Amino acid sequence: MEVWTVKWLRVTIKKNMIAGLLVTIPVALTYIILDFVVTWVDRMMAPVIPKIIGEPGVRLLEQYPVPGIGFLFLVLFIVLVGLLATNFFGKKLFNFGELILHNIPFVRVIYVSIKKVVDTISQARTPTFEKMVLVTYPRPELKVLGIVACDTQGMVLDKVGNDSVNVFVPTSPNPTTGFLLVVPRREVDFLEMSVEDGLKMIISFGLVSPE
Repeated sequence: MEVWTVKWLRVTIKKNMIAGLLVTIPVALTYIILDFVVTWVDRMMAPVIPKIIGEPGVRLLEQYPVPGIGFLFLVLFIVLVGLLATNFFGKKLFNFGELILHNIPFVRVIYVSIKKVVDTISQARTPTFEKMVLVTYPRPELKVLGIVACDTQGMVLDKVGNDSVNVFVPTSPNPTTGFLLVVPRREVDFLEMSVEDGLKMIISFGLVSPE
């Protein structure tokens, strides 16, 4: 009887420990990541905030500190930049700024590369990194899971000659590495599966499948 009780107690503790870890680990990691991002942004914005709110505001914050105040100001700054960039005078101003950046040798390479990526993502007809697909690879009858990165454009599209999409095929179990396939749109099987569910399937070697 005592042996059975000890065994039952051990199994119960183990089961509850695993269940507790499955709940607490995702919550803890989410908190750690958000805390890191907010703290980093607050530290980055620290020299700027006193110039925005003035000395009275700084004294008030010292008495009543607000976590994430730097992150909030950064969001407001981005919104204001967006408002400025969408009106006539703002567009002229940003065009003048781009002209200056295009004439600075080293800065030009970095800026143009990043801008092309951003423009490609914003102009893609297919939602960027929001569609899971099945494509045939490496031979007929075999399929791999992939994520649509964007529509194929430029010289590659001219060579392919078809309406195509760029598909990123993640490797298992590390989806941060993989390879790129240029696939005609008619040969892509779009799935009613979220990217999150697709990545879960890839990371788990196919053990976790969406319903």
